[in-house]
Amino acid sequence: MNACRLLTSFFFLLFLAPAHALTSEQNQYLSALQAIRSQKPAEARALRQQLGNYPLALYIDYYDLYLRPDSSRLAEVQRFVEQDQQGLLAGRLKARYLRLLADEQKWAAYLQLANGEPRSLGLRCQYYMARWATGEQEVAYRFADDIWMHNGSRPGECSPLFAQWKLAGHMTQEKIWQRMLLVFPGRGNESMLAYLQGELSGSTHQLAAERLVQLYDTPEKLLDILPAAVGGDAAQMATLALQRLAKSEPLQARTLYSQARQRYQLTTAQVLAVEASIARQLMLDRNGDERSWVDRALRRQHDPSLIELRLRQAVWESDWRGVKLWVQRIPDTARSDVRWTYWLARAEEALGRKQHAMALYRQASYERSYYGFLAADRVGAKMPLNAAPLTATLSLPQAMARWSAVARVQELLAIGESDQARSEWIFLMDAVTHAEKLELGALALQTGWYDLAVLSSIRAKAWDVLELRFPTPMSDVFSRFAKLQGVDMSLLYALARQESALYHRAHSPVGASGLMQLMPTTAANVAKKERFPLAGQQQLIDPEVNIRLGSAYLKELLDNYGGNRVLAAAAYNAGPGRVRQWRRASGGKSMDVWVENIPYKETRNYVQNVLVFNAIYQQKLQQGTRFLTEKERKMKY
Repeated sequence: MNACRLLTSFFFLLFLAPAHALTSEQNQYLSALQAIRSQKPAEARALRQQLGNYPLALYIDYYDLYLRPDSSRLAEVQRFVEQDQQGLLAGRLKARYLRLLADEQKWAAYLQLANGEPRSLGLRCQYYMARWATGEQEVAYRFADDIWMHNGSRPGECSPLFAQWKLAGHMTQEKIWQRMLLVFPGRGNESMLAYLQGELSGSTHQLAAERLVQLYDTPEKLLDILPAAVGGDAAQMATLALQRLAKSEPLQARTLYSQARQRYQLTTAQVLAVEASIARQLMLDRNGDERSWVDRALRRQHDPSLIELRLRQAVWESDWRGVKLWVQRIPDTARSDVRWTYWLARAEEALGRKQHAMALYRQASYERSYYGFLAADRVGAKMPLNAAPLTATLSLPQAMARWSAVARVQELLAIGESDQARSEWIFLMDAVTHAEKLELGALALQTGWYDLAVLSSIRAKAWDVLELRFPTPMSDVFSRFAKLQGVDMSLLYALARQESALYHRAHSPVGASGLMQLMPTTAANVAKKERFPLAGQQQLIDPEVNIRLGSAYLKELLDNYGGNRVLAAAAYNAGPGRVRQWRRASGGKSMDVWVENIPYKETRNYVQNVLVFNAIYQQKLQQGTRFLTEKERKMKY
C-alpha cells in the first residue's frame, strides 16, 4: 500500500466510521490519524503518547514511519520491527524502507534491515544487489542466473542486478536465445521479444531471432519465414509457431502442421504438443467436422484436461456412447470425481441401462456437491449435507490474551476499518495451527464477525464445517428485501456468499462492489428503476443499500427467465447478452448439459456453486430443500 492510498483510506475512514458512539481511545486514535494525514507529526505523537497500550497505538507508530520515510530513522524502524515481532505491519514497514535504502544505495544498511532473504521477487533482487555491492558477487550472479529464465518480464527492481550480471559476462547469447523461446508462447510479449532480439544483435542467433519475431506476428507464414535449416532450433520454432496459430486458426494450423512435421523433423514430444493445441481449439470451437482427426490425436494424449474437454463435447452432442468411451480414457486419479460418475450414469440411462444408471446415481448422491445433488435429484434422494460439527470454542478475552492481533481486529472493526481488520486476521490465520484456525473461526462466528468466520473456514480448509462456511449475517436486512422483491432469502444468501463471501467491502478487479458485487452501471440502472437516490459507488459498500439493489436486480433477472435460477445466476455473473448467445447456440439442451457446457469456466462454476449454496441455505433456514424446481428440471436451455 503506497502513501497516496493510505491517505485516501484515512479520508474514507472518517466517512465510514460506524454510527454507534466511539470510545475516547477510538476517537483519539482517529484524531491521531487525521493529524498524520494533515502532516502534523508532533500532534500525532502527542496523541500517541496518551494512547499508551491501546491496541491500535502501534498503527500510529507505523503510519508515522511509513508516511515520512527517512533513512535516518532506521533505528526507529528497527525498534518497531522488534516490537511487532515479524507481524503484518513490521513486514510492510520493512518493505517500504528496504526500497528506500535500495534507492539510496545504502547496501550495508539494507542487509542489516532485511536480516535474510525477503519474500517478494523485487526485494530479493535488491537483496542480492546489496550482497553484490558488499563483495558477494558470485552469490548475486547465481541468483540472477536462477531468475533469468522466465516466460515474462521481471520486476523493475531486478534491472540493476541484471545489468551487473550482464557486465560480468553472464548474459550469454545462448541464454538470451533460450529466453526468447520461453517468452514466445505468452500473450502480449511483443515488447519483451523485441528487447531480447536487440540483445542478440550481431550474434550467431540474430537471424533466428529475427525470424522468431516474424513468427510471433505472422505464424501462418511459417513455411515462408522458416527454411528447413535455421540452426538446430527450427523444429522448436516451428512448434511454437504452430501452437500460436492454433489458438486463432486451428484448421490453418493443421494444414501447415501436415507439411511442417516432416520438413522440420519434429520430435514425438513436439508432435504431441502441436496436436494438443490444435485439438483443444477445434473442441473449443465445437468443430464437429474435424471429429475424426481430433479423436485420433487424443488417443495419443495424456492430458486429462483434453479428455475432459472431449467428454464435455460428447455430453453436448448427447453422444452417450462417446461419453462412456471417454470416461474410460480419463486417468484413474481423475475418474473418481463424482462429476464423471454422474455423467456415466446419464449415459447408461440414455442407453437403456436404467438399473445400472440408478446404482451410479445413488453412488454419486452421497457427496455434497453440484453433481452429488444432481444425482440425488435424479433418484429422489435427500441431498446430503455431510456437515461436521464446530466443536471449537474460544472466548474473546481468551483470544486477546493469546494473540494481540485479535484485540487489533476488534478495534479496527469498531472504527470501520474492516479491510485492515481482514488483513490482520489473514496474517494471524496463516501463523496458527489448524485447531487454532477453527477456534478463531468459532470466535468470529459468536462475535458476529461473519465474513471473518467464512475466511477462517477457507484458510483452515474446513469444507465440512458448514456452520463456519455459511453463516447468516444481517438476517433482518436479507429477510426484508427478500420479502419486498418476492425472492427466496436462501437464494439471496447463496448469491452473496458466492459473490463476496459475505464481505460487505468486497471489490472486484473489474469494479464490482459490496456483498452482492454490483457493477456501478448496473447499480445505477437498478437504483433508477427502484427510485432510490444512489449517491455514488462508495455507497454500495453499505450492506443495506447493496442488498436492496442486488435483490432488485436478481428479481429483474428471475422475472426475465420465468423464475429460472440457473439462467438468472448465469446472467448475474456473465451478463444477459452472453446467456442469450449461449442459448441460441444450444438448440434446446437439458439443464445439466447446458450448464456443463457454459463456455466460461468461471460462470460454469458460479452457477453450480449458487445452486449448491442455495440448497444449503434452504436447509439452514428450514425453507424446505429442493435442488431444482420442476420447471428448471424440464425446461430446454
